Amino acid sequence: MDIKWSKAYFAEAAPTTLNTGDKIVLPSSALEEILSAANNNSENLPSPLTFELRHPHTRSIVYGGVKEFSGTGDTVQLPSWMMESLQIEPMARVVIKFKSLPKGTWAKLRPLSRNATDITDYRAALESHLRSHYNTMATGQILTCRYGSQSYPFLVTDLKPESAVCITDTDLEVDLEPFDQEQPHVMTQQQQQKTTIALNEIVQSLTIEEDQYRYWELQLGGGNQKNVDIQMTVESGDADLLVDTTERRPTLDNHEWSDLSSNTYRSLTLPNINAKSVFVGIHAHTSAVVNWKAIPSISDDTMDTAEEQDEPHAHEEGYIQCDNCKAWIPERSRMLHENFCLRNNVLCSEGCGRVFKRGSTELENHWHCDKCDYVGTRDDITKHDTYFHSTKTCICNNFTTQSYKRLAQHRHTECPEKLITCRYCHNLVPQGVQSMDARDRLLNLHSHESYCGSRTITCQKCKRQIPIKDIQVHAKVHEVQRQNQQLPSLCCNHNCIRPRANNKLKLCQYCFGPFWVTDDDPKNVKLIQRVARKLHSQLTVGCGHSYCRNKYCATSTQKPQEANTAATTLIPMIQGLQRQMMLPNPNPELYLCVDESTTRKRFLAEMLEDGTEHKYDIAWCAKALETEDEDLERARHWLDANAPRQ
Repeated sequence: MDIKWSKAYFAEAAPTTLNTGDKIVLPSSALEEILSAANNNSENLPSPLTFELRHPHTRSIVYGGVKEFSGTGDTVQLPSWMMESLQIEPMARVVIKFKSLPKGTWAKLRPLSRNATDITDYRAALESHLRSHYNTMATGQILTCRYGSQSYPFLVTDLKPESAVCITDTDLEVDLEPFDQEQPHVMTQQQQQKTTIALNEIVQSLTIEEDQYRYWELQLGGGNQKNVDIQMTVESGDADLLVDTTERRPTLDNHEWSDLSSNTYRSLTLPNINAKSVFVGIHAHTSAVVNWKAIPSISDDTMDTAEEQDEPHAHEEGYIQCDNCKAWIPERSRMLHENFCLRNNVLCSEGCGRVFKRGSTELENHWHCDKCDYVGTRDDITKHDTYFHSTKTCICNNFTTQSYKRLAQHRHTECPEKLITCRYCHNLVPQGVQSMDARDRLLNLHSHESYCGSRTITCQKCKRQIPIKDIQVHAKVHEVQRQNQQLPSLCCNHNCIRPRANNKLKLCQYCFGPFWVTDDDPKNVKLIQRVARKLHSQLTVGCGHSYCRNKYCATSTQKPQEANTAATTLIPMIQGLQRQMMLPNPNPELYLCVDESTTRKRFLAEMLEDGTEHKYDIAWCAKALETEDEDLERARHWLDANAPRQ
């Protein structure tokens, strides 16, 4: 149905969350008018709704979808890039027309920045971003694809089947043009500086300008858990040591481990690292010259030994601890030491336990923060207040703190802007807020993975549409159903492969046929006699069929037995049959000759059972052969897909 609807609105800027897509916010009255144009039948409306946006006085045109019909009055909210493309100012007129676009089949994109090579999987990145933010695509349009914490622009150079298409619920093939080398581009300082370093490798006399970062990828080798010590010496100035396992460029407000003190020597221990590499960043609070290296961490026993060596004679007999300088001294020289110590040394009055020379510069510069337990020098006051006692707001605008470490902890845990590799689209994206769905919370899904995992795929077994996030549970349901399947037990004739019937011998109807009579036989005496005669005949004469594989048949063994010998062989079999017949649910083991077709099927079923290492019951092997027309290879695949394992 051709729906005709257009109207002029006043344009206003949309929320920043819509700036990376083509979705607009229309007033609720627009939906009523569109429904009216569709004869008040929502089934006549295509999905999604797409629109043509046009400048009222020029030929500038863009296309877009609709986010929601929640606007008011005669205003429409547009992403900033749409307003720039249409060259309109806020509260200027824009004409919006309902436009049904064909489904796109092919697109050619050109990256507009050299650092687009940072995207490791173009297909996943574009699919994830376009699916979430765009309904349409037009030639000449610049798409902004967010990957990780960066945004990368792409120019749409060509489309099929038309120059403007709908890209929702369609299989869009995308070709990427190479980056235009003549296009002006300035590589960022961070890209120029990034390098790789190994354990025990030393970086010496590295100069970093004030408020700049330098980055390294520290190669640890292998994925086994290990402890690593990162040691840094600051020759001049002041610098901060930052480390992260996922963020390639750790910063003051986004890191996993850090040493933000102003000490000359820093040592940072990374515990239980189970990764091939970590990312090390050094930030210059003031222009600094630093040396640093990473080494395997020493054991706890070695550390304890080192601590004991720092205090010689501690707790030894004949030694006491000076109350002023806390040194361990011989008890006999206590008075002499204390007279000298009290004249020359001063114990910190703030309780940190440090001892200084009287009148020294170090004593004058010694400083305790009155807001926390930090101890340093007076030169640290400005940096410490900035780092730990000044208000900082996270980029998500939902968290405020005074400490960079607390902010970094937030960025690494519950922050909606925390970057994760989505378990469903495998793209590096912000995790979003915690999902409100109880099942999603159990799976620890935030908004992105909850949305991404809600996409459906077709189950190959039941052909139902299943959300991706439920596919594992759905597969387990199939597995439980598979393991709980039951087939009728096989005929008690060891040479038969047919399902048993409801008769006294628990044979199939074909094997039981020769023994069936109309005579009344409440104690099964006559029935057992007929079975005995049949077995005796097999042992002495045989069935006469060359294909027979019955080990109790003279034809199969080619060793006919005499009557007395056959009777001796037969006695334990008949005794076992008599005992079984007295049970409520008899399960006798009989060896009766069968026809050629049944012999072949039994032989193939035993081959299949042996070939699968007896993982499947022979009854299921018979079912597989019947289903796959006795093709052993296909029957093996059928068992793996459908049969319960023993």
